[in-house]
Order: sequence, then structure tokens, then C-alpha cells
Amino acid sequence: MSNNKIIDGTGKTQAGAVEHFGFSDAGAHSAASNPVTGVMELASYPTLVKHSKDSAHLSHWLGVLADGVAAGQIRNVNYNDAKQVVSRAVGDAWSAIRGVYFYNGRWQSLPSEVQELDHTLNVYGLHDVLAAHKRLVRSDAQHEAVEAMRSFATEVLPLALAVADLKSKIVKGRAPSAGPSKPENPNKLVKTCPCCFRQIAVVRDKMALHGYERPGQGWQTASCPGIRFKPLEVSTEGLVWLISTFEERLAVNQAAWKRRDQLDSILTQRRNRAGDRELVKVTRDMPEWAMEFRVWCAQTESEIRSLQSDLKRCNKRLAEWKPEKAE
Repeated sequence: MSNNKIIDGTGKTQAGAVEHFGFSDAGAHSAASNPVTGVMELASYPTLVKHSKDSAHLSHWLGVLADGVAAGQIRNVNYNDAKQVVSRAVGDAWSAIRGVYFYNGRWQSLPSEVQELDHTLNVYGLHDVLAAHKRLVRSDAQHEAVEAMRSFATEVLPLALAVADLKSKIVKGRAPSAGPSKPENPNKLVKTCPCCFRQIAVVRDKMALHGYERPGQGWQTASCPGIRFKPLEVSTEGLVWLISTFEERLAVNQAAWKRRDQLDSILTQRRNRAGDRELVKVTRDMPEWAMEFRVWCAQTESEIRSLQSDLKRCNKRLAEWKPEKAE
């Protein structure tokens, strides 16, 4: 990490996150001058603990992260598990903080600048804290809801920065087992899925059941459509299907973009009184239309760019495809 200063919501400079987590300016850990274990204790994150569903579980994984910082490396499986637990705690805490000011019909009574700021803040985990903190610091909005969000973002920012820094220190694979190794299945066949492009086992000439992660984008579903097709080394059928799907979605989004001036309603997600998300229809005659329309435009443009990028990558794969040589 190169950023040695953090500006909190009041404009004051906090201790740098690099030093805060025991890194020297060169990136090395300095346990003597700044013990990492103390920083990773729950007491450093009172708001996070307050809204945590399992503080003992959270404490354990903070310890795993502390060990990684101290060692200058962390196993990939430990990093992912720790990040998932801490991110979930961050998301829960953020939702609880927002619930005090935005749920149960309170959102409509907030000043427009607070509503607009809230629309730009989507904190579901640690990674989102970085962008949220920047937006909160830059915002001139003044309200107790904004101050509460600023305070929490400032509290967990050093943790988010440390976890981001650890990403470059990941060691692939699990730690070597001390017990006897399990025999490998000599008949197991692994090939490339034509839809998510990961290495997946082949069962009866088609891809085994697995989840789908959109290449380059990150969102996931429980089942990948690639299970319906043969491996990419054998056939382009799945890749052709994927390209046609992307083309259809791109056409729909581009058509919607061209007709944006004719748009008279938008479906958006809102929190109901119970705190659950529900679809709400916003029309041109409603006061929040201008803000929702800007959000819709930004999301549609982003989806068009992503689909164009996906198509470019997939068409390149298709053009360069050659069947695997038989062994």
C-alpha cells in the first residue's frame, strides 16, 4: 500500500493504514513497533462487532488475517474464507446503520442530497468500503445519517485496505497435509467449460454440475449453462450459444438505450418496512424520477460496455478455436 494517510469524515488525517496494520513504508511487517494482533482485535471495530451475528467467528477470521499480515503471505483458501466472513459482517453492519435512517418510510423524508448520495453507496462487503469512503469524504451532504455512514466507513477502512494489500501476497492452494495423501482418480477427465471457461470435470461427455461466474465480471449463479454442452476442446456448441445469448442481451439493452427518452417508468429495489428488498415502480411524475433515471442510464451504459467486451473476447476465442488433437 502506498497511501499513508486516511481522511475521515471530519477532514482530519488519521494514522496511515500502512502503519496501522504493521507495514513499514517498504511494505514489510514491523511487529516490534506495531503488533498486528492488537489491531486485528474486535475492540478496533466496535460498530462491526455491535452488528455482528457471531463475534467469536469474526474474531477467529480477523486472527487469520492478522497471521497473514504478520507472515507476509496467506493461503488462498484462508484469504477467501476470511474475506467472506468479514465482508458479510461489514454488509450486515452497513445495512443496520442504514436501517435506522432509511427504512420504515424514512427514506422519502430525507433531503434530496442525502437520497442521491445513498444511491451511490452500495456496501455489501470490504471491497465496497474503499469507494464508499471516497464518496462520503467528497460529499457536502450534512445529515446524521451521512455522519453515521462516514463514521463506519472510516472505522473499517484500514481493515479494507489491509485485506486489499494481502491479495498480492496470496499463496495458491491449501497448506500441505500432514496426513497420508488421497489417491487421485486415474479416470477423472478435466476440460474447459465453454461458458465460464474454467477447468471442470467431464461426466458422460458433458461438463459436470458447477456454478457459473461471468468471466471478468464476478457475479455468480448456482448452475452454469455449460453443463448442457461438451467441453470447449471438443466442440464450439456451448461457445456459440453463449455468444448468441450475449448478442440478444446487447440488442435488448441498446434498444432500451435508444428509447430512453420515451421511458415513462423504472422498476427499482427499495427496502420495505421489514428491511427486505422489494421492487418499486417509479414514474415520471414522482419526485425521485430524475435520480432514478440517472441511475438507470449509468447501469444500462455499464451493461452495454460489459456485453461488448464479453462478445469481443468470446468471438476471438471462436475465431481461434481448433479441436483438441486426439491422444
